[in-house]
Amino acid sequence: MRTLVAVALLLSAADALIPQQQVRPQLPVRLSRTVPLVAAATDSESTGSSVASSTVNLVKAIVGSGVLSLPVGIAAFSSSRKALIPALTMLSVIGTLSAYCFAMVGRVCVATGTTTWGAAWKKAVGEKSAWIPSSFVAILCASASLQYTMVIGDSFAPIFAQAGLPSLVASRNGAIALVTGLCTLPLSLLPNLEMLKYTSFLGIGGLLYTAAFMAGRVGAYKPGLANGFHEAVTPNHLRPKFADGFTLASMLQPKVFVLLSILATAFCAHFLSPQFLAQLSTTRAPDGTPESKLPRFTLLTAGGFVLSAVLSAVVMIAGFLTFGGAADGYILNNYATTDSLAQLARLAIGGSIVTTYPLLHQGLRDTVQEALAQNGVAASRQSITIAMVLGIMLIGMKITDLGVVAAVSGALVSTSLVYVLPSIMFGQMLAARKDKSRAAQLELLGSRLITLLGLFMVAVGMKAAF
Repeated sequence: MRTLVAVALLLSAADALIPQQQVRPQLPVRLSRTVPLVAAATDSESTGSSVASSTVNLVKAIVGSGVLSLPVGIAAFSSSRKALIPALTMLSVIGTLSAYCFAMVGRVCVATGTTTWGAAWKKAVGEKSAWIPSSFVAILCASASLQYTMVIGDSFAPIFAQAGLPSLVASRNGAIALVTGLCTLPLSLLPNLEMLKYTSFLGIGGLLYTAAFMAGRVGAYKPGLANGFHEAVTPNHLRPKFADGFTLASMLQPKVFVLLSILATAFCAHFLSPQFLAQLSTTRAPDGTPESKLPRFTLLTAGGFVLSAVLSAVVMIAGFLTFGGAADGYILNNYATTDSLAQLARLAIGGSIVTTYPLLHQGLRDTVQEALAQNGVAASRQSITIAMVLGIMLIGMKITDLGVVAAVSGALVSTSLVYVLPSIMFGQMLAARKDKSRAAQLELLGSRLITLLGLFMVAVGMKAAF
């Protein structure tokens, strides 16, 4: 359980890098000028996306393969199957709150006439603090690079071992070194990442396959079955473990916030909200004047988050019903290496990570390069990439327990991007209007409460991670 591979935010962001014509994410402030994370898309109104296609893209952006960490969120506070009831309740509440905050960002963009996080923040909050959202995205990219490297080891080591490769390569560190040297580093050094855009479909297909596989394996890992899966799971602490009793007292322990932090990451696509709004096609009234996109953006938000919640629930339920309190942060670690369908899932997820690693690394590299340039330090793109990829590889080899890294990243970065920053920006916009109507005052109060809730979840989530 201690391996909290909370890669939801990271892989959700990566799965958002799909070459859809409708979406072109732009990172706020500095990153927005240098990092087109998706293939170039036209901004003309005639090629804008429909609500239906945008909903599909939003689901892709939200539901990354990081949802595979959801079962461990339940295992953090209970091994009882009955814990699924409060867990699903929390999923519903967090999903609804996350959708509202996603809509907040879009509403600020409409009110301020902006199309990026950075520009919206500058107008709603102020230019002096515009570094805040970009900093959080930079932290996202840094933690992505590290956690991707560590998950590569977890994904490919059992595959290499099953294939009979030498132990030097089939070990965790060996797998990290081999895949980094042959794949992630060369791909990150490519002058043009356009060729990688289509491989993002691997992440979507792999996740859907994995969800179906997990649902089909519920009950297949019970002891004594002819398939022998239970006995083949190593080490032993990864074998299914369930408790009969469940009390409400279990919900009062700090470890509940581990699930809340993971749920925050599982529903995090908020840094893409301005782009989804901007890429919606423009409709016109009978007199030819453009109509507001907000009604359709609201429909897009509702549909995308509902569908994402359903898929996340399937993965969470299937993983926990199979392994209970033994669920690992990277749930595929629980499945036996003799389970050929599990090996295929590991290969699909691992392949997705390898091919999307360079896309998110690009954001971190360009941020570092720009920061160095502003301080008078000249460094080539290639030298920065080599230094960062190899440095992160060594750190990933050294750290074997992702608990602190991933949980802190989830509690701090995801919670801030989902709740704190959107509610601050939205609240400042409402306060500036000085609208005294009851509806406006209730929304202002609600935004302030969400900010406080987000800060509380950051503090408690980080404490629970240690």
